[in-house]
Amino acid sequence: MLLDKFRGKVITARGPIEPSALGRVPMHEHLHSDAFDYDRMELITEERPLAPERRKLLMEDAVPFLKQYNEYGCHAFLDVTMPPWRAWPDFYVEASEAAGVHIVLCTGFYREIELGKYWAKKPEWQIWPFVRQSSVEELANFCVREIVEGLHGTDVHAGAIKVGTSQPEMTETEEKTFRAAARAQQATGVHITTHCTQKGAETSQLEILDEEGTDLSRVVIGHTAGHLADPATRKICLEWMRRGANFLPTNMGIDAKGGERWRPLVEGIHEVFQAGLGGRLAGFSLDWAFCSGEGNNKDGRFGPCSYIPPPPFVHLFTHTLPAFRKLGLTEAEEDAIMRANPQRILPVQ
Repeated sequence: MLLDKFRGKVITARGPIEPSALGRVPMHEHLHSDAFDYDRMELITEERPLAPERRKLLMEDAVPFLKQYNEYGCHAFLDVTMPPWRAWPDFYVEASEAAGVHIVLCTGFYREIELGKYWAKKPEWQIWPFVRQSSVEELANFCVREIVEGLHGTDVHAGAIKVGTSQPEMTETEEKTFRAAARAQQATGVHITTHCTQKGAETSQLEILDEEGTDLSRVVIGHTAGHLADPATRKICLEWMRRGANFLPTNMGIDAKGGERWRPLVEGIHEVFQAGLGGRLAGFSLDWAFCSGEGNNKDGRFGPCSYIPPPPFVHLFTHTLPAFRKLGLTEAEEDAIMRANPQRILPVQ
């Protein structure tokens, strides 16, 4: 199933590239994530071409900041928005060319949101209905097609698989997506990245993937800054790292109070490196987004996120990493996390 032209290369919106072309890589960001139509008051269930005003907003308010990535030795990022909330494929090509930054896109399926939270006001809005209606095999085949054949009949291919869970124990539907992701990963050689905000979810996610025979070195467990900062949960993460799994700290905005609250994370990172497992930390990220959703913008409509401070995307380089260096993050640790490890994980294997 694997296309030979992708082996050893990173699949980006503009085609396969050598890992060395990536530079430093944030491994969890969103250029476009639009889940709910606030004009029609309904869940978005299919991807569609961008409206001219949406395209204009992103080209004027998002892309210039992505272009600034290059000033920090960052030449790519992983966009972890999965269908049906991504932008249309052609936009990623246009944005990538305008910014001079490579964009790796995801296929996959979002978590089953708790009823009543965000836009999930009805049971049918908790997750993309296609996921509930499909078998594991059908979901796996969907992901494989987006990686091997391209998105919506275009030459733009997904280069990673994204799945997630909401709680420590996954729902029946979420388990289905993880089994599908495992099978698609083994069929294509791209890596799996996850949404894992809850402590304990790292174990339920990795147990399913391991049961399916996934090489855990091809898995990145996301949103785990809190996991790594907490000594008890960090111990669990270290055990999984010894078995090959990678962990990704995200949502690291620096507010007016500075970065002191991140000291436990930096100390946890030191412990990971001291254990000889620094190769299992992947690509600090903000989870910055241009998105829709209650709890983000005042009326939920599409726009820049409100849960991470500005400037968009480059806050990681202008605020977060400088703060982490003051807390003791070393140059070698930062280089491994931001450059060497993503360049190992992202290529098709």
